Order: sequence, then structure tokens, then C-alpha cells
Amino acid sequence: MQSGNNKQQRGFTLIELVIVVVLLGLLGAVAIPRFLDVPREAEDATVEGVAGGFATGVGLVRAQWEIEARPQDNNGTNLSSVTIEGIAVGVDSDTGYPTGQLNNDASTEDDTMSRLDCESIFNLIMQSAPTITSTWSTQAVEDFRYFTNVNENAGSGGNDVCHYYLTQTIKNNASEPLTTGVGNGFVYDPRIGQVIVFSNN
Repeated sequence: MQSGNNKQQRGFTLIELVIVVVLLGLLGAVAIPRFLDVPREAEDATVEGVAGGFATGVGLVRAQWEIEARPQDNNGTNLSSVTIEGIAVGVDSDTGYPTGQLNNDASTEDDTMSRLDCESIFNLIMQSAPTITSTWSTQAVEDFRYFTNVNENAGSGGNDVCHYYLTQTIKNNASEPLTTGVGNGFVYDPRIGQVIVFSNN
């Protein structure tokens, strides 16, 4: 009479191990490139979200300009503005689209914009705007989420346009970006109120 169980212990066969290794290799070959693209997709999504909020703000300023009966030069020669929640926003007198700061500015017209105007538009029209700078330096770019500058006479009507760059995508540049061929961001044309996203991923 035999007591106990006659259980036989058995491991993986060589073929089973090879199949598992091959499957893990295939999974890695498919999944790893996908994971490598995640930061790029996140950058694109971030820019698109901010650009969407910016475009909404542009539309609200333009609507306020209509509500206020299209004010022209209401703060002096070439100085037009609308008031949103107690804040004066400079606008182009012909189109009503935002053009930046009103104080310490000789003109709010869309053909006399400065990089400070581009920075001001960003801060004035967006609620809880990400940090932004218009000063190009390594330290400044590391401390801010966005960098902006103005491209003179590049707009649809020969007006100035603002370029907004996600600093994460330009922080390794040796010099200040001047075109949409570098980094990720969006362009704002105050002549027609257009916001166009660009990506170089």
C-alpha cells in the first residue's frame, strides 16, 4: 500500500520558453516606439489646449468691441481699448482684435506691435494663463512655459503677428526662434483674429 500523492513537478519546456521570449520581443517592438512618442503627443496636446483658450479669448475681446459700439481712439490717438472684467485690453481700432497693452504704449494698432504687446495679449485674455516671457535667455526660458516674440509685417495685411512657443520645445536652441520651423506653438494674426498651431515633432 502506497501513501501520499504521486504528483509530478514539471517546468516549462524549451519551446514554451522560446515562444514567451518571442512574444515579449514582439510586444516590446510594438509598445516601445509608442511610449517614445508620448512626450511629443503631450507637447502637441498642451499647445493645442492653450491655443484653443487663446482663440476663445480673442473671440471674447472682439465680441466686447462690438458690444461697446466699436470704440476707436477712445484712449487717445491710435489708442483703442475695450474693458473686460475691469481690465482694459488694447485693440486694433479697425478690427477690434486684441493687440496688447494699453499703458506705456504709443499705439494699439496691429501694425505697430511689440514683443511686450504679444506677452500682454497672452496674459490679458486668458484666465489662469501659463507663465510667459518675451525675453530670450537660457534662464528666462527655463523659468517660463511659453516664449513669445513679434514678427513684423508678416500678417495677412502686412500687419505684425505674434509667435508663441512652448519653451520645452525650444529650450536647447542656441538662438531665439523667429519662424514656425522651430519648436511647437501657435501664431496669432491680429488683423483677422486667426490662431494657427504649428508643430515640428
